[in-house]
Amino acid sequence: MTRARRRGFTVVELMIALTVFAIGVSGIIATQKVTVAANQHAKNLAIATSIAQAWQDQLAVDATYWTPDGTTQPDWLTSNNGAWFRPEYKGARNFGAAFDALGNVVDDTADPNAAQFCTHLRLTLLYPQTGGNGLMRTEVRVFWRRDGGSGVNPVCGTGNNVPAIGADIDDYHFVYQTSAVKQSP
Repeated sequence: MTRARRRGFTVVELMIALTVFAIGVSGIIATQKVTVAANQHAKNLAIATSIAQAWQDQLAVDATYWTPDGTTQPDWLTSNNGAWFRPEYKGARNFGAAFDALGNVVDDTADPNAAQFCTHLRLTLLYPQTGGNGLMRTEVRVFWRRDGGSGVNPVCGTGNNVPAIGADIDDYHFVYQTSAVKQSP
C-alpha cells in the first residue's frame, strides 16, 4: 500500500459524508415539525370533542327543568328557533360558551381573551306542527382558531357574527355533535 492510502479519508470523502448526514438530519427535523403540528391538532380535537360532550350532558340536565306546565325554567333550552346562538355563561352552574386551552370552563365576561375554544348551540323542536312532543334536537358546535387563521378576536366574543363563523372554514376548526333531549313529564 502506498503512504497516501494509509492516512485516512480524503477531504472529498468527508464532504460527501457530511452532506449525506446533513440531508438525513434535515429530514428528521422536518418530520418532527409535522409530528408536533399533528399532535397539537389531535389534542385540540380531543379537547373540542370533550367540550361538545360536556355540553350535551349539560343540555340533558337542562331538560329536567323543561316542563310542559312551565313550573321550572331551563337555562338554555328556551331558545328553540333553529338558529345557531352563543349560550350565556351561567354562574350557578359554572358553565358557558368559553373554554381555555385545556378545556376548562372560562367566564369570558370577566376576560374575553381567555377563551381558546368557543361553543354555539342550535336547538330545534322536533315535530312542532303537532304542538310539539317535548322532543328537541340539540346541536353543539365547538370551534377554535386555525394556526395562521385571521378569525375574529376574541374567539368567543359576544359581538361575533354567530352564523358567519360556521362558514369560516379558513380561519377555524370545528367539531359538531348532535343529540336529542326530552321534556320532563
